[in-house]
Amino acid sequence: MPLQRAASASAVRLSFRAVGQFSRPAASPTLLAGVWQSPGALLHRSSLSRSQFIQVYPAVTRAFSTLLGNGAAPQPVAASEPVIALPPKYELQPDDVHCFVGLNGSGKTQFLAKLQAHVKAQQARGALPASCRLASLSFDAHREFVAENGHRVVADVLGGIGSPTARDLIVRLGLFPVWEQRVRHLSTGEMRKLLLAVALLETPRASVLILDQPFDGLDVKARRQLQWMLGQLTRGFTRLLVETTGAKHEAFAYKTQVLLAANRLEQVFPEIFSHTVLLRQSDGDDHGIEVVAWPEDKEDDARNKAMMKRLEDFYAEEHEKRMKMTETELKSLVEQLFKCRDEARCVDVDTPAVQLNGVSISYDRKRILLQDVDFERQSHEHWALLGPNGSGKSSLMRVMMQTPGHGLTEGEVLVVGEQVRPFGSGAAIDDATTSSKPRLEAISTDQHIQLLHKSLQTEKAEDQTAFTLLESNAASSEAAELAMRLLVLPDAVKTRKLSQLSQGEQKLVLIARALAACPQLLILDEITHGLDPFNRAHVLRVIETIGRHAAQLTHMVLITHHEEEITPCFSNIFKIQDKQIVERPRQEETA
Repeated sequence: MPLQRAASASAVRLSFRAVGQFSRPAASPTLLAGVWQSPGALLHRSSLSRSQFIQVYPAVTRAFSTLLGNGAAPQPVAASEPVIALPPKYELQPDDVHCFVGLNGSGKTQFLAKLQAHVKAQQARGALPASCRLASLSFDAHREFVAENGHRVVADVLGGIGSPTARDLIVRLGLFPVWEQRVRHLSTGEMRKLLLAVALLETPRASVLILDQPFDGLDVKARRQLQWMLGQLTRGFTRLLVETTGAKHEAFAYKTQVLLAANRLEQVFPEIFSHTVLLRQSDGDDHGIEVVAWPEDKEDDARNKAMMKRLEDFYAEEHEKRMKMTETELKSLVEQLFKCRDEARCVDVDTPAVQLNGVSISYDRKRILLQDVDFERQSHEHWALLGPNGSGKSSLMRVMMQTPGHGLTEGEVLVVGEQVRPFGSGAAIDDATTSSKPRLEAISTDQHIQLLHKSLQTEKAEDQTAFTLLESNAASSEAAELAMRLLVLPDAVKTRKLSQLSQGEQKLVLIARALAACPQLLILDEITHGLDPFNRAHVLRVIETIGRHAAQLTHMVLITHHEEEITPCFSNIFKIQDKQIVERPRQEETA
């Protein structure tokens, strides 16, 4: 088949010049497929330097994609024909990649849910082609997936390693170490990787992938890896194994349009996104939407910096609409809050907050996370715990919180004087009087999922609001009100059901709920997940104020992948390394 029929002459000439291998368009699709096995193979066969190759590589991929097609150049979709249109203001054009930004409660998640519902309705009426398929990775998807698949092992979920595509994703996402783990035992970061793999393995494959806060829970390495994968997804992964026989030759796999909701400006990547969608606080159906295009020249640093400055200004303008709190007000509220606690119900201040004696944590003894650990922290010694995804941070928290199925296998764990027993040994804790003692509270993804699931069940039977959920865990009604004020939660949030709030608003309610209990030990496991820049900064101010002005009343443990979130009140930093808890200085990079 003459290759002139497969692509425009200019594209063919460009691809041949780039690879420096063919002097005329006479190569067979089989030969081209063999060359196309990897970018490295192309570079090896070309006469270009690495820097020159990087510059022409995007054009080469487009040309080769056509050359290895079915013999006819694909007809581009006219710009006037959007892939998805949601009146009055939103359109997704072919090859667009959109990033949605806005404060908590601005409607990012709600808008994306509305977009999915709109696409389904349009397809049901035949107004959209079946090839327009959406997949979603979000907190709700996380919750539903754990509920349905928590008992299954990762290998079963991904369908084994028989598929080359599955093997590719397992390697790219670093899922092999958890291959035999049950889903409910995965850390938040491991769950995010698994959900992404599941979405990419769906058949037929989604043409549009919605990612709502996909970086939450990922360590430094995994965040960089996901950023790279987003770029590959939107351009198209090159296949690791290319079929060189038969009638069909595909140069690309996984090419997908991405719609990403972000809460951190560092997750807005100029080299990936074509547009940023700004969502302002609004009571209208359009959520105050403004779609802003990024410069077409992705290497125009000046224009990219100007665009980032515009996003910073957007956040600042939106935050001006929110109520602010002075340091004096913060201190006063914290002091009032902890006066609500009944000290007669607390253990002696000389009792260590955390004691680990010869502790080992593992699941079915195949993957040991902590081994023979001795560790102790006195009350009021605030400390931070770091470690990469899967190192055992969340598992240690689950042991301390008595989560069913926790992985304690050996040793003794005492939390504010109460002994934790290995799971399955009977009562998990000596709790004859524990329920009446304000000892331990945690803020984590596990707890968020459990409370939201419970809230959804309760809401069907009674009219439970976010405030009644908070008040049910508070030291007193006064403590509940003070905690709401401390987190600057508006009355509109108090009167709504938890499931009706955005993920960020839910997180603020759960933080207030834990603080309202005035606990002696407070575990803060990635507490800024889902929070916009200003709520994140405010929550960290609250934590620092508690650490300084209620230091003799509570003990805090911070688990994070963002070292910039470790406030000064956390006097010591530890990390999990080689199955041990070891101290480390602040200047090391966070995992």
